[in-house]
Amino acid sequence: MKSTENIKVPETIVDQVIGQDHAVRIIKKAALQRRHVLLIGEPGTGKSMLGIALAQLLPKSQLKDIVALPNPNDENNPLIKELPAGAGREEVRKYTIDTQQVFKNNNLLLFLVAIFTLVAPWWIRSKYHSDLMFTAFFLGGMLFLAAFAIMLSVGPRVFRAGSNFIPKVIVDNYAQKQAPFYDATGAHAGALLGDVLHDPFQTFLSGQDLQVIRKNKIESKKINEEIDSLMSRHKDRIIHKKEKSYEAIFLPSNELYVLGEAHGSVSPVEVLSSNRYDHDGEMIKLTTSEKKELTITPEHRIAMWKNGKLAYVEAKDIQEGDEVVSQQDDVIIDVQDIINTYDQHQQKQCALYYQFQDLQKQHPTWGYKRIAKAMDQPIGKTRWWHERKHIPVPIQTATLLNKKGLLPLKVDNPHLPLIAKVLGASFGDGGIFANLNGIFLSSSELEATEEFGEDLARIFGDEVDKNKRTIEGGIEGHSWCYQNTNRNVIRFFKALGAPIGKKSEKELTVPGWIKLKKYFEDEFYGSYLGGELGTPIIHKQGNYLTCLEVGITSWPHFKENRVYFLRELADYLKRNRVATTSIYEGKSPTEGSLVFRLLIEKKIDNVLLFLMNVKINYCKYKVERIYNALGQWAVLKKNKYYELLERGYGAERAMKVLNLTPESLYLLLNHFGPEKGAASS
Repeated sequence: MKSTENIKVPETIVDQVIGQDHAVRIIKKAALQRRHVLLIGEPGTGKSMLGIALAQLLPKSQLKDIVALPNPNDENNPLIKELPAGAGREEVRKYTIDTQQVFKNNNLLLFLVAIFTLVAPWWIRSKYHSDLMFTAFFLGGMLFLAAFAIMLSVGPRVFRAGSNFIPKVIVDNYAQKQAPFYDATGAHAGALLGDVLHDPFQTFLSGQDLQVIRKNKIESKKINEEIDSLMSRHKDRIIHKKEKSYEAIFLPSNELYVLGEAHGSVSPVEVLSSNRYDHDGEMIKLTTSEKKELTITPEHRIAMWKNGKLAYVEAKDIQEGDEVVSQQDDVIIDVQDIINTYDQHQQKQCALYYQFQDLQKQHPTWGYKRIAKAMDQPIGKTRWWHERKHIPVPIQTATLLNKKGLLPLKVDNPHLPLIAKVLGASFGDGGIFANLNGIFLSSSELEATEEFGEDLARIFGDEVDKNKRTIEGGIEGHSWCYQNTNRNVIRFFKALGAPIGKKSEKELTVPGWIKLKKYFEDEFYGSYLGGELGTPIIHKQGNYLTCLEVGITSWPHFKENRVYFLRELADYLKRNRVATTSIYEGKSPTEGSLVFRLLIEKKIDNVLLFLMNVKINYCKYKVERIYNALGQWAVLKKNKYYELLERGYGAERAMKVLNLTPESLYLLLNHFGPEKGAASS
């Protein structure tokens, strides 16, 4: 459904809509009965603020931990126990220690009995002088020892299986100072103008400077001018309210990008909506050490660095000397992004390792055994980490990339153009295998695959050549595939957003950092076009070029994604003065799949601008093929132009018949083929 207006609502539900005072009483009553309350309404009505206020009002003494205990009568219906806040973890720890103690006592008893079985045969023989009794006791002892050995090996497995009987903390309020509240609007990760129509936490004074991203450049614009321009362009979308002359608008997709905070760093963020209204109240002006000013409402939250971590602080609570997050700390990927490319188990081990390091720093006198106890982890694990051994694999990968100067990867890294070049190839004829065993590029040109390998070596060092191989394929041996199995390279490009596995079964999204600088886009799209550009030849009739297009194959449910991806490419070409006509949808040879083609206008001047302004990577023959086709076509056009003039056509009429512009005619007459009447050989 396009909107909630299409949803049929029974009258009995409409009759239950009540006023604000009644709503407060209903919420209080629901709270006393310990029932859930859903706050539903339009953005900007104050649901999040009400939720935060209620959470802050709840007394800390009433916070509870909820623990699930195993039910011996029905394993599918665990017993639920309520404990004071913070006691849940202690309950789990107590059960864990008790379970370990049971196995420890059993092992000691078995060990004593094993010693007895070894001594008993000799004692029987010395007392009764009977070899038969000695043999019987000896064989019985051997059988017992075998059973004892099996018990020792099975014991740890039984303990791990027994861990299913250890309680689990469902609601953990350990060290909580107030009742937990989770804001689902995502406003903190959104644009500077706000993700909702009106959010009082995201309000600027009119005339404030705004960092807008346009044509790959960051421009400083006045907020009032930018919003006035948006409102003017989309008059039919404006939502009006009489109070405070309020006006708001949901913006079309890809309409406006600004510098905002996403994933812990300053990044391009799309603005989903904006608003303007009259404000009569207190404002706060912040002035930085570089004399930059920011005027905002007291409740507006500003991204700050606190103890090396990003935190949001209300403007009224900011102190002199606080460090504001700025563009200088624009990190594309960091250590955590590399860790996130691994599975949940590896991510958990990394979190434990960092916890271990924090405890070491906080308590320098603690040994690894005491740290293990505090972390509730095996002593063997902390012992290895204490000796700098068996460090989690993701952290090892991040450490190696850091030594190469690739982590944290910032926008001023000198390798970024090459990285964008390789990344673009992964969206075309390259990629990463689904099992993460290699990064590759396939091409009909051996030189292209060699260039791809050389680029990887320039980024990561010559040692990655140890992991490379080139495979020749095709029915007549006319294609090559370069592969590199270096896991550091693979994880690095996965973190950057390279497609994994079959691209026809994945959404394709151009990473945001590619749009920051023009030469990032040139390299990225240059490599993509090197793999996916369809090049033309002269049609058999000799009067026009065949296809000049970019095609993507996918399943129907990815249609919207593919069209958006090609529109971004069309915008890039437009910024390079290359015109496109349309996006064509057709059937693919693979049953059930579709092919989407971006058609590039095939006028002579447009094709020439494409050759001059757009870079093509990893495919020299496509550039040569376009030049050859364009040259042949231009000579045919030029000869036809002279023929029409001799038949009495005027220049304008001849241009119209041949579909030429003044620019393309100039190019024909001065740069293609011999002059009129000149001899050719």
